[in-house]
Amino acid sequence: MFVVVLLSKEFHNHSVLELLRNLPDMTWTPGLPARFKGKTDIEFRNALQPFIQLQPSIQKTRLVGVAPDEFSWLKVKPNCLKVRDQDQCGSCWAFAAVGAFSDNLCIHQNDMSRVTYSEQFMVSCDTSSSGCGGTYDLSTPQKFLKKTGVPTDACVSYKSGPTNITGKCPNSCDDGSVMKLFKSVTFDDVCTTEESIKIAITQGSVQTGFTVYNDFRYYMMGVYQHRFGPVEGSHAVVFVGYGHDGLNKYWLVRNSWGESWGENGYFRILRGVNECDIENICFLSKV
Repeated sequence: MFVVVLLSKEFHNHSVLELLRNLPDMTWTPGLPARFKGKTDIEFRNALQPFIQLQPSIQKTRLVGVAPDEFSWLKVKPNCLKVRDQDQCGSCWAFAAVGAFSDNLCIHQNDMSRVTYSEQFMVSCDTSSSGCGGTYDLSTPQKFLKKTGVPTDACVSYKSGPTNITGKCPNSCDDGSVMKLFKSVTFDDVCTTEESIKIAITQGSVQTGFTVYNDFRYYMMGVYQHRFGPVEGSHAVVFVGYGHDGLNKYWLVRNSWGESWGENGYFRILRGVNECDIENICFLSKV
């Protein structure tokens, strides 16, 4: 059955979908996401990246204190969050880092309203990463935000999505005007304990990454946990909350596949057990 999945020209396989629908004790609903309707296996994999270093690459920070039992920036400051779509470029690493940075500038009122900063500038200009080919280390975009910074999306808009082409690093805005760069102050890897991650989330959106298995192709809603299939690649996303669904603890995570995917662009994943390596490494950027 694995061979059929791997050789399939379409992103999905109906035999796998039926298997998932009949597994006992499922905590999530499998289906065929509209986001990938008509897409091929290769096009789906382009939305991932083959390698992310999911082990610590810098010194970790353990945050201490008392976090509430449940928390969500979608409830506290929904105007500060925005779902974006990376399209066919493997730029999830830039969308996760710049997206959390954009959130946090709004959350901490550095920006009075939510400003979208330029993922395209990071994709094209961060030479430590491989643009649409991804990055090997999730700390790399954080270092870029701290050292170089990014302009607004209004200055340098996203172009790599439909083409899967990284593009040249621009030295001015799209309209030829002077570019202004915005930097983070610093960042911390807060993935030490479940409580540390919870406390970090109450301070802002947090960039993370996880291992993507074949069954994640079929996620529609619910609390995801890996049930079937081989590794597809890895993916960078953003922690924006956490909570409970019955007996299942979950992280609330923003994806970069548009609002039509998952739970309006978000998904929930089992919390406290390092499901799919999602608790290995995560960064809170300070703005």
